[in-house]
Amino acid sequence: MNGIVQILREGRVREKSQTSYYRRLAAAAEEAERADDVERLNELLADEQHHLSRLSARLMELGEKPEDLPPVQGEAKLDGWQAEARAREAGEVAFYKAALTRQLDQETREILQEILHSERQHREQLRGKWMSA
Repeated sequence: MNGIVQILREGRVREKSQTSYYRRLAAAAEEAERADDVERLNELLADEQHHLSRLSARLMELGEKPEDLPPVQGEAKLDGWQAEARAREAGEVAFYKAALTRQLDQETREILQEILHSERQHREQLRGKWMSA
Protein backbone atom coordinates (compact mmCIF):
# COMPACT_ATOMS: atom_id res chain seq x y z
CA MET A 1 0.00 0.00 0.00
CA ASN A 2 2.87 2.38 0.80
CA GLY A 3 4.13 2.13 -2.80
CA ILE A 4 0.69 3.04 -4.12
CA VAL A 5 0.47 6.04 -1.81
CA GLN A 6 3.90 7.21 -2.97
CA ILE A 7 2.87 6.92 -6.65
CA LEU A 8 -0.33 8.87 -6.00
CA ARG A 9 1.54 11.57 -4.08
CA GLU A 10 4.15 11.92 -6.80
CA GLY A 11 1.43 12.02 -9.43
CA ARG A 12 -0.30 14.84 -7.55
CA VAL A 13 2.91 16.89 -7.46
CA ARG A 14 3.37 16.36 -11.20
CA GLU A 15 -0.26 17.26 -11.96
CA LYS A 16 -0.05 20.39 -9.82
CA SER A 17 2.97 21.44 -11.85
CA GLN A 18 1.04 20.83 -15.06
CA THR A 19 -2.00 22.79 -13.89
CA SER A 20 0.19 25.72 -12.88
CA TYR A 21 2.00 25.61 -16.23
CA TYR A 22 -1.17 25.55 -18.34
CA ARG A 23 -2.82 28.22 -16.17
CA ARG A 24 0.12 30.59 -16.79
CA LEU A 25 0.09 29.85 -20.52
CA ALA A 26 -3.67 30.29 -20.80
CA ALA A 27 -3.43 33.67 -19.06
CA ALA A 28 -0.64 34.74 -21.43
CA ALA A 29 -2.67 33.59 -24.44
CA GLU A 30 -5.69 35.51 -23.17
CA GLU A 31 -3.59 38.65 -22.78
CA ALA A 32 -2.17 38.18 -26.30
CA GLU A 33 -5.69 37.65 -27.66
CA ARG A 34 -4.78 34.26 -29.15
CA ALA A 35 -8.20 32.64 -29.00
CA ASP A 36 -7.22 29.23 -30.38
CA ASP A 37 -4.38 28.92 -27.88
CA VAL A 38 -6.67 30.05 -25.05
CA GLU A 39 -9.13 27.30 -25.91
CA ARG A 40 -6.49 24.58 -26.26
CA LEU A 41 -4.64 25.58 -23.09
CA ASN A 42 -7.82 25.80 -21.03
CA GLU A 43 -8.80 22.32 -22.25
CA LEU A 44 -5.41 20.98 -21.18
CA LEU A 45 -5.70 22.80 -17.86
CA ALA A 46 -9.13 21.27 -17.21
CA ASP A 47 -7.86 17.75 -17.84
CA GLU A 48 -4.80 18.24 -15.63
CA GLN A 49 -7.01 19.59 -12.83
CA HIS A 50 -9.20 16.51 -13.25
CA HIS A 51 -6.13 14.26 -12.98
CA LEU A 52 -5.13 16.04 -9.77
CA SER A 53 -8.64 15.60 -8.36
CA ARG A 54 -8.77 11.89 -9.23
CA LEU A 55 -5.40 11.23 -7.58
CA SER A 56 -6.42 13.24 -4.50
CA ALA A 57 -9.71 11.38 -4.20
CA ARG A 58 -7.94 8.02 -4.47
CA LEU A 59 -5.54 8.99 -1.70
CA MET A 60 -8.48 9.88 0.53
CA GLU A 61 -10.18 6.57 -0.30
CA LEU A 62 -7.01 4.87 0.93
CA GLY A 63 -7.22 6.77 4.22
CA GLU A 64 -4.53 9.32 3.39
CA LYS A 65 -4.76 13.09 3.66
CA PRO A 66 -3.45 14.77 0.48
CA GLU A 67 -1.01 17.53 1.26
CA ASP A 68 -1.85 21.08 0.23
CA LEU A 69 0.19 21.83 -2.89
CA PRO A 70 0.89 25.49 -3.66
CA PRO A 71 0.94 26.62 -7.30
CA VAL A 72 4.24 25.96 -9.02
CA GLN A 73 5.93 29.16 -10.14
CA GLY A 74 7.71 29.47 -13.44
CA GLU A 75 7.92 31.19 -16.75
CA ALA A 76 5.17 30.93 -19.35
CA LYS A 77 6.61 31.35 -22.83
CA LEU A 78 3.68 31.54 -25.17
CA ASP A 79 5.76 31.58 -28.34
CA GLY A 80 6.68 28.00 -29.11
CA TRP A 81 4.68 26.64 -26.17
CA GLN A 82 3.79 23.52 -28.14
CA ALA A 83 7.33 22.06 -28.09
CA GLU A 84 7.71 22.52 -24.34
CA ALA A 85 4.20 21.24 -23.65
CA ARG A 86 4.77 18.16 -25.81
CA ALA A 87 8.01 17.41 -23.93
CA ARG A 88 6.27 17.86 -20.58
CA GLU A 89 3.45 15.57 -21.69
CA ALA A 90 5.99 12.96 -22.81
CA GLY A 91 7.33 13.05 -19.25
CA GLU A 92 3.83 12.49 -17.91
CA VAL A 93 3.34 9.53 -20.23
CA ALA A 94 6.62 8.03 -19.03
CA PHE A 95 5.65 8.52 -15.38
CA TYR A 96 2.27 6.81 -15.72
CA LYS A 97 3.66 3.99 -17.86
CA ALA A 98 6.26 3.30 -15.18
CA ALA A 99 3.67 3.53 -12.41
CA LEU A 100 1.54 0.93 -14.16
CA THR A 101 4.41 -1.59 -14.00
CA ARG A 102 4.16 -1.52 -10.20
CA GLN A 103 1.96 -3.69 -7.98
CA LEU A 104 -1.37 -1.81 -7.78
CA ASP A 105 -4.89 -2.50 -6.63
CA GLN A 106 -7.46 -2.64 -9.44
CA GLU A 107 -9.10 0.72 -8.71
CA THR A 108 -5.80 2.61 -8.64
CA ARG A 109 -4.68 0.80 -11.80
CA GLU A 110 -7.86 1.88 -13.63
CA ILE A 111 -7.40 5.50 -12.59
CA LEU A 112 -3.77 5.54 -13.71
CA GLN A 113 -4.67 3.86 -17.02
CA GLU A 114 -7.33 6.50 -17.68
CA ILE A 115 -4.89 9.30 -16.88
CA LEU A 116 -2.23 7.68 -19.08
CA HIS A 117 -4.67 7.58 -21.99
CA SER A 118 -5.41 11.28 -21.46
CA GLU A 119 -1.72 12.18 -21.23
CA ARG A 120 -1.00 10.33 -24.47
CA GLN A 121 -3.73 12.35 -26.18
CA HIS A 122 -2.30 15.55 -24.73
CA ARG A 123 1.14 14.66 -26.09
CA GLU A 124 -0.20 13.87 -29.56
CA GLN A 125 -2.95 16.47 -29.93
CA LEU A 126 -1.94 19.26 -27.51
CA ARG A 127 -5.62 19.57 -26.68
CA GLY A 128 -7.67 18.51 -23.72
CA LYS A 129 -11.12 17.17 -22.95
CA TRP A 130 -9.93 13.55 -22.77
CA MET A 131 -11.17 12.86 -19.24
CA SER A 132 -14.65 11.57 -18.49
CA ALA A 133 -16.67 13.43 -15.89
